[in-house]
Amino acid sequence: MRENAVKNIIFKMPHFYDLWSSQAHSLSFKNTRSDYLLSRIIILSTVLGILLILWIPFDILFLTSDQSIKITFARLFLSSFFFFLALNKYQFYSLRQIQLCIALLTLSLSIFYLYCLAVLDFPDSNLKYGYIYTLLPIIHVAVLTIFPVTFKESLSLLSITAITQIFTDYYADRLFAPEYLAIYWLQSVLALMVIWSQVSKLHMLMRLYRQAILDPLTGIYNRRMLLRLGKKNMLECRQNDKPFSVLLFDIDKFKRINDTWGHSVGDKVLTGFTTFVQSKIRKTDLFGRYGGEEFILFLPDCPSNTAIKISNRMLTAIRELKLPIDIENQSLSITTCIGISTYSENDTLASMLERADFALYKCKHSGRDCSHFHPIDLQYENDERLKIAEKISIN
Repeated sequence: MRENAVKNIIFKMPHFYDLWSSQAHSLSFKNTRSDYLLSRIIILSTVLGILLILWIPFDILFLTSDQSIKITFARLFLSSFFFFLALNKYQFYSLRQIQLCIALLTLSLSIFYLYCLAVLDFPDSNLKYGYIYTLLPIIHVAVLTIFPVTFKESLSLLSITAITQIFTDYYADRLFAPEYLAIYWLQSVLALMVIWSQVSKLHMLMRLYRQAILDPLTGIYNRRMLLRLGKKNMLECRQNDKPFSVLLFDIDKFKRINDTWGHSVGDKVLTGFTTFVQSKIRKTDLFGRYGGEEFILFLPDCPSNTAIKISNRMLTAIRELKLPIDIENQSLSITTCIGISTYSENDTLASMLERADFALYKCKHSGRDCSHFHPIDLQYENDERLKIAEKISIN
């Protein structure tokens, strides 16, 4: 019971769970981190591949011919593996594949360490050059600092090196030798620094990512990221022959709210509206702020008739919504216009948004607090839209 209580306290700490595991990370952040990790894998694999080859002359100079031949073969094989990882970067794209790639990289270094010690007959401090190979785990731990990984991922990677070293020292019957206990202490301190560095990099990456893709007021996707993800979803629906719809929201008479109650109340209305819509949509839907009081909801695998039903349910629920404004315990009621469009053959995201925008103007011209669907074969004349805009400005 006490352990569960402590665990609950820990995981309720701000952002701790995001730093502990990638399970709660959004799909877009996973893709972003995958690209970042892949670039680090390419750099590290290339550098390690080159360094492994450059060290061969020292082995030839200081080791016996039999030992140098065996270790040179291992170096060339491991270098080839690292160059393969670097050159086949397009084969790894998902976070799961990237995680596996890092694990293989760490495991290959540990196998190389184990093989070299076996060839050198598990050297100790009396053999000066061979003793260098016993220090390889320290290098293996240090190179992991370049990866922005979670606590869970970091501990898993470090455990590969730790288990290999402990097994090797146990086999060589020197696990509790004073000089090796000192090495363990040094590696433990280094491992803590590596974990801190890795998680700090992840935390900074998350902060920069959130600042780049999220609207600072409402906490939902900003326009740039929303359109990027919307285009990706639209293309996926097109490839899978599934419908795709767009709902464009515009809060009615929002300028009047700002003029009457002030911009702080206007901000509360925007955040309250955002929270409400998020509570009504599916996990697969994309919702973000398009600009000002306009919001977009992308609905993958949603045909036009379903999109119209969803918009009608939204309108009804929004009419009943009471948004607290923290002024004398008062609350505001709002209404909204919703423009709707659905993907058709040869459509683009821009053309869908244009139709939804036309439909939105139609809603405002019809008295607001309503929705309108714009089919692809319906065209508004430019002069009609100008008349609508003129009437809206007058109102």
